[in-house]
Order: sequence, then C-alpha cells, then structure tokens
Amino acid sequence: MTTALWAGAVPFVLPPQVAAAQAARTHAFDIPAQPLDQALRTLARQTGLQIAYQTSIASGAMAPSVTGTMTAEQALSRLLAGSGLSYAFTGANTVAILGGGSTVGAATVADGSTVLQTITVDGQAAGLTDGYVATSGVTATKTDTPLIEVPQSVNVVTRDQIDRQGAQNVTEATRYTPGVVATFGDSDSRNDVLQSRGFYVRYNLNGSRLPYGAYSAALARIEPYSLERIDVLKGPSSVLYGQNLPGGLINMTTKMPTETPLREIAVQGGSHDRKQGMFDFSGPVDEDGQFLYRLTGLARDAGGRIDFGHDERQFIAPALTWRPTEATSLTVYGQYQKDDTISDYMSLPAAGTLLPSPLGKLPPSRYAGEPGYDGYEREQYAVGYNFRHEFDTDWTLRQNLQFNSVDIDTKASPAAALVAPGEVMRVATRGIGAADTFTVDTNLEGRFETGAVEHKVLLGLDYLHLDDSYRFASNIYGGTFDLYDPVYGAAVPTLIPRIAYNMERRQVGLYAQDQMRWNNWIVTAGLRQDWMRGSSPQGLNVSSFDYDDGKLTGRIGLTYLFDNGFAPYVSYSTSFDPIDGVSTTGGPLAPLEGEQIEAGLKYQSVDGDTFVTLSAFQIDQENVTAPNRTPGGTGLLQAGQARVRGFEMEAKTALTPALNLIASYAYTDSEITRANPGAESLLGKQLVMVPDHQASVWLDYRFEDGALAGLGLAGGLRYQGKSYGDADNLFEVGGHVLVDAALNYDFGKLDSRLDGLDLRVTATNLLNKEYVGYCQNAMQCYYGQGRTINATLKYRW
Repeated sequence: MTTALWAGAVPFVLPPQVAAAQAARTHAFDIPAQPLDQALRTLARQTGLQIAYQTSIASGAMAPSVTGTMTAEQALSRLLAGSGLSYAFTGANTVAILGGGSTVGAATVADGSTVLQTITVDGQAAGLTDGYVATSGVTATKTDTPLIEVPQSVNVVTRDQIDRQGAQNVTEATRYTPGVVATFGDSDSRNDVLQSRGFYVRYNLNGSRLPYGAYSAALARIEPYSLERIDVLKGPSSVLYGQNLPGGLINMTTKMPTETPLREIAVQGGSHDRKQGMFDFSGPVDEDGQFLYRLTGLARDAGGRIDFGHDERQFIAPALTWRPTEATSLTVYGQYQKDDTISDYMSLPAAGTLLPSPLGKLPPSRYAGEPGYDGYEREQYAVGYNFRHEFDTDWTLRQNLQFNSVDIDTKASPAAALVAPGEVMRVATRGIGAADTFTVDTNLEGRFETGAVEHKVLLGLDYLHLDDSYRFASNIYGGTFDLYDPVYGAAVPTLIPRIAYNMERRQVGLYAQDQMRWNNWIVTAGLRQDWMRGSSPQGLNVSSFDYDDGKLTGRIGLTYLFDNGFAPYVSYSTSFDPIDGVSTTGGPLAPLEGEQIEAGLKYQSVDGDTFVTLSAFQIDQENVTAPNRTPGGTGLLQAGQARVRGFEMEAKTALTPALNLIASYAYTDSEITRANPGAESLLGKQLVMVPDHQASVWLDYRFEDGALAGLGLAGGLRYQGKSYGDADNLFEVGGHVLVDAALNYDFGKLDSRLDGLDLRVTATNLLNKEYVGYCQNAMQCYYGQGRTINATLKYRW
C-alpha cells in the first residue's frame, strides 16, 4: 500500500523510483561528529534536501563523522547508524526521519495515510545548489518556495552554471536565459544593463535594491565570483518590492558563511592579457559552530578587445554568521569593489560597421576616443545584515537591512558627427555620478490551517531611501579625427557644464501575501500599498520638483500540481515606477504602470534533476514618456503605451549523471500601441533592442570512467534574431549565431594526491564571428564581443 506522509502539512506520495533517483547523485561530504540534530541540518544544507523529523527523536543523539564522495542517501544512512532511526524519501528532495519504525510518533487517518507529528523541516534549497538545476527560491515570494509552485516565470543561474560557462559578469551569466537581452549589446565592460521581455529590469542584491537613477550614471556592477545564484523574476513584481519595471527584477544572492569548511584559491589568465587571482574561504570559527565566517576576494588586471582597452578590479567581501540557537541567526556581510577601465563599449559610425563604406570596414578593435583622457572609474560598497528568528508557534520573523553606495567618474571622447567618409568630429565629455540606497525589510511568515486549506502568510513592511546625483560637462574637440588613420593626443577642450541633477526619493511599503493550498491547488495572492515622496532641487537645465504619491499593486496566481510533476499556472501582476522629471506644464509625472497576464506549464522530475518552464504572456506599460516636440518647450509628454506579447521556454536537465543540458527559446512581439502627441510616427513601431526570436542550447558532458575520467567537455549555441536600435526603427541590427565551448579536467581522477585541483578553459564566440551587437543611430554602432578564451586553475581543500 502506498503510504502518504505529511511534512509541515504538505502532502507527499512515496513513489518507488525516488530512492533510486536520489542514489544517482553524489556529493562531497565533510561532516564532523556532532549532535544528530546539527548533523542533519548540515546534510540538508549541503544537498538541498528538506529533512522532516520529530524534534524529540534527535534530541541528545550523536552522529558520527561522514566524509568522502557519496550519495545523500549513503551519507544519511551513515549519520543514522546506531541511532535506531530509519528514513524514507517522501518526495523529489524531501526525506522523513522515523523513530523506531514508520509509525512511531505518528497517527493514522481515515484513508490509511500516516501523519507525522511535531515535525521540523530543514534544508537550503533556495541557496546552495549543485549542478544547473534549481528547484526552490525566495525571490518570487520572499519565502522558501518550490519554483514549481510559483505562478510566474523564474529563471535561475546557479553557481555551477556561472563556473562551467566561464561568465565574467552578470550579462554573460544570463546569456542562456530566454527573453533576457543585453540592452546596449554585449561589449559593455562598464555595466550590466539588461532587458527582460522587452523592458528594463531592476537589480537587487540579497533582496535589497541596488542604486539606480534618472541618468543611469552611478550603477553598481556585481562581481559574479561573489555570487551563489542569480534569480531572474519575469514580469511586474512591485507587490513585494515596490518601485519596479514591467520587465521584472534580477536578484543576486552573494556567497554566505557555510558550516562545512571551504578553502579555495584560483588563478586565471587568457585573452587580452588577462591576469586574475581569486580566493574563497569559509567555515566555522568556533568548535560549537555558533560563529561561521566567509571571506571572498579577487584582483584583476586585463586589457580589452579594443585598442588601449584595460580592465582592472579589486574586490573583497567578508561575512560573519552568529547562531546562538537553532532558531535564531544573524549574518552580517559587506563588500568593497574598485574598478578602472576603458570599456570595449566603443561607438563607431554605421558606415563601416553596420553599413558599407567607400573606405571599407572599420576593424572591431578601432578606438575612436582619446586614450590619454578617457576612462571609467567606479568605487562601490555594500554592508548589511540578515536576521531570522523562528518562534515555537510556526511563525518566523526576518529583517534584512542593507546600504549600497556607488561613485563613478567617467571620461569619454565619442564621435559626434561624420564630416566626411571616415572623418568625424569628436566631443570631450565627463560625467560624475553618485548614488546611495538604504533599504530595510521586516516581515513575519506564518503557517496555519483554516479547515482543509493550508496557509503560508507573509506580512511585511519595508523602507527605501535613494539619493542620486549626476554632473555632466562636454565640449567639441578642435579639428577632426580620421577613423581609418587615427592620430591620438588631441588637446582636451575646456568642458562646459550641461547637467547638474540631484534626486532624493523615499518609499514606505506595506505588503501581505498568502500562499493557500487545498489538495493539489495553490493560490498565491498578494497586495501592497506604497507611499512615495521625492524631491529634486533645481539644477542646470533641470527644473525642481516634488511629489507625494501612493500606489496599490498586486498579484494573484493559480497553480495545480499534478502527481506526475506537471504544474499548469495562470497569474496576473502589476507594477509601477516613478519617473524623474516634470510634465510639459511643469507638474510631476505619473509613475510608469505595468500589468502582465501570464499562463504557463512547469515540470519537475521526481529526482529534481529536470526543470522545465513554458510560458505565454502579455505585458502592457502605461504612461510612457516622449520629448516635448514644441519648439522651445520643456518637460516631457506622457501619453504613450507599449505592449509586449510572447512565448518562452527553458529546460534544464541532467540527462544522465554525466550529461547536462540547457535549452531555451523566446519569441517576443513588441509594439507601441499608443503614441504621445507629436510622436505619432512611433505608433506600431517595435521597442528598442527587442529581438523577435532567441534560442540557445548548452551541453555539458564529463567522462567518469576509463582513461578520460576527469575530463569534461561542453559546448553551446546562442541565436539572437533581428532587432532595432532606435525608436523610429531605422537601424535594424541583424541576427547572429555564436558558438561557446568549455573544457575542464579534474586532476584528482588522475592521482588522488591531486584531489581538489581543477583546470577549466572556456571560450565565448569561439569562431570569432564579427557582428554589430547594437546600433542606436548613424553615429553610434557597437561591435559585439569577439572571441575570448580564459583558463582557470583552481584548488579546493
């Protein structure tokens, strides 16, 4: 007879193939001898398993040490050896610990099912994830929720995917994610500016909003080596985060302290004279494990694809966790980063890049600026804490606080006009920007039942303070510049101030969410009320303004969980985002408003090694602005509307223990459905940099036996269809297909004395295809990134 177990009031059925599926996955364990309760929690965090057990059966019991490479089931069996306890897998990644037999401490209900009493559920499925497949997360709901239960698309880039594909920034890390596009092409070595489903996205770090502003000047760029995972939440998400764009948000989760000791050092070298060193250390500070630490660092000195390009970075990130009890934890963390670069993001005229030129094609390495003057410098830091306390009454209190600061100083000499074939007039520019964000989010999560309906309720209050400033000056260089026979060293003209801007914004949000389960049905419903207050003093060519506004946003979704792993869903969600500036009459502008209808189907295999998402959606954005077309007029027009419809698919799966696959596809149809007065010519046009088709596939195979044991080979194809670089759809950027590849070797398979030593070689755009990644107008086209090969030698012990 099939036995049903209840873990935390969530029903699971015991399929016979679960244990076999779990047995196929191995992990490297180093669990010291310790109390059984603590050992089980360590096992859960290392494997992503959710372990259910009565608190009383683990009390006072000791577990032996478990070290070596084995399956989670083998490790669990060793931990329980001699304890008199048994276990049973109750789902894809859930297991129940039983005392003295399957019915000890349990009650039998009318249908013959067995119900466990007083259960603790542990695990870290939302954090550490082995392999490419993530099955749980906190970004979409602010609670640890299986992704299959979320009625909205969530794409997760895991730590393993970042490593195996050799991603050097967040733009590269998300290049196999459907519907995500690098807004200004893929050659910008300054910032990660991405769109999802046709609209810009906001960025969070550990759930806290990163700085952003009207001129997108002072933007933080997060070092991917510091990240544990990247979650891409598709569509409007203001219900939990307040100010947001309809494209969604990208939440980056940093590496946090671990119970298991971790020691890693690595060196990297490759294209463009790249030299990089990295280290990552973590583990307990004391014998009892009350204090855990992590310290991650990186230093880089590299050139660039373009002439005179360079890319330097120094990065350090400490973190400390204090756990006075199993129910309470406090993690304090921070990071500091300093960048100095001349970006590969160099504009060239359309003639000679996108379009033919009588003088021939311009080389992708051509630098049209002034290397003795140009440069981009950034200094950023973040500091914060995460606090959690679990009450005995099934309620959990959390508070997350974070302060982020970014300062930038950028100098550039772009071409402003084409005066003759290959001959341009240049402008010297300088921008100085600074932005700070302070956020604090306090919420209370509770679980209870009303009749046959199970509730997971979240009540929260958060606060955001943004302070943003930007100063910009420019002037025209004397003489002209020959792109085909460049001569550098021109005198920099005296710069004339053009922009002086300040913005201060405060937001208070009150939100509530209920995840309701009845049998296999799950309803996710949430509402949020925001109160916003903003002010900007009068600056150069910028009018002063104040606004005081409020906004109600929400989300409602329905999911049905079939027993075979399929889960169809449908949802509706809204967003808003305040706009800096004034209307044509001098008053404040209404916030951008977005709404999305999404329907889809998700699938998760029994063993958790396969996760597939299919989704169809429509997003509408209201209150789109346009420049004032009245001669001499000021302010912005605000009557536009944009619509994006599409379909997306993503599949991540371990086809065998040695073969992994990522496949994705996105079809996106964008359109201006209502144009501002004076901009009627835009009606029916496509949005900027929204390709109609995207597709990608990545295969990763490793040899486990024989002479080639330890060798891994991987390869990928990325296709991006045509798009337009300007609002008038005059500059069409053609589609392209790029090839990526990777090779790695585990020296421990060659000689056990070399355990922990690993070599990885990654190549992007392996065939060195030459293409234009973005073209904004006749003077601003940008080549895509060429072939880049990097080798990383890493040692872990």
